[in-house]
Amino acid sequence: MKKYLLWISAAAFLAGCAGQTEKGEFKIEGHLSNLPLGSVLLEELTLDNVKVVDSTNVKDASGKFTLKGMVAEQGLYRVRFENGKFILLALDAGDMKIDGDIDKLEDVKISGSEPTAELQQFMSDISKQSIALTEEMRSLDSLHAVLPDSAFQPKVAAFQKKEKEFENGFFLMADKTKNPATAVFAISQVRNGEEIVAHKQVITNLATRFPKNTLVKSMTDKILELEKNQGSGGDAAGGEEPSAIKVGQVAPDFTLPDPSGKMISLSSFRGKFVLVDFWASWCGPCRQENPNVVKAYQQYKGKNFTILGVSLDKTKDKWQEAIKADGLVWSHVSDLKFWDSAVVPLYGLNAIPTNFLLDPQGKVIASNLRGPALEAKLQEVLK
Repeated sequence: MKKYLLWISAAAFLAGCAGQTEKGEFKIEGHLSNLPLGSVLLEELTLDNVKVVDSTNVKDASGKFTLKGMVAEQGLYRVRFENGKFILLALDAGDMKIDGDIDKLEDVKISGSEPTAELQQFMSDISKQSIALTEEMRSLDSLHAVLPDSAFQPKVAAFQKKEKEFENGFFLMADKTKNPATAVFAISQVRNGEEIVAHKQVITNLATRFPKNTLVKSMTDKILELEKNQGSGGDAAGGEEPSAIKVGQVAPDFTLPDPSGKMISLSSFRGKFVLVDFWASWCGPCRQENPNVVKAYQQYKGKNFTILGVSLDKTKDKWQEAIKADGLVWSHVSDLKFWDSAVVPLYGLNAIPTNFLLDPQGKVIASNLRGPALEAKLQEVLK
């Protein structure tokens, strides 16, 4: 799942779209039950960083808060709470109300902002579709051992068609929405760089529809760079996305707590081949890939190979539930700080799932191994 904080949208083109005024004052009034006491931050998500726009403090059990300020154009923001949870907004001028339960943010009701309502509905839809695909993949994987290829392969083909339709849905949303924040959010969810380049017309349409948008232009420039890399046979042409960590480097060491609170260092795995697997319970593509990782682990765990799962989760319960549900029986660590985790800048993470295969000396020998590619590489190095 793409770290969507990196590709963000704002726009000056939709004057009065759906009754919204982009430029001017805004006010957000929130009322969330079970809201923990402490700070509430409004953060603007830009191309390069996260900027605090306003803040307040919840000092009693009412769960009420107010945030306000000025916007020059519609953009992508988040309201972030003391416990690390957040609500994503497509924010422009006007008054917005947020009502619900902090423990059920998927059911939160937002009024006064049609762009945010659209964004929230889109996020809900893709989450449901991703969960359904994950369950279908697990079911399919269980059938592999009992069905002959003649019966199994048509099921695989049907599933791959659904996966393709799911990914195409991001481009369809980007092309039809009247809100640039939703459009760029949708594109940023696409993991495969080749697919983005293949849908170049959608990107061209965005630039035409939002010609004065600085961040949309930044996104299109980034995609043009990706296209050039593919054409020149660079990393992207090999299926890998640019990363701060390259093959041949010694992987940076880190120390994070496991679910029991015990501190575990990457360096403690020296002497073994180790797959450092960055993932999260909320990441649909990660959950879809997990059956392949489990299969590889079961096949090679007796050959000086292990896995260290590094999660970008926000809540311990969901992290542990996903570990159990997906059968991830190897070591796991997380500081439960989402994209603010210490490992994100250390490894230059822009998306998950991302993984790095290390040799016994801790040197990276491969990265971003998916599906059959993971098994093939392990077979090569663990002869």
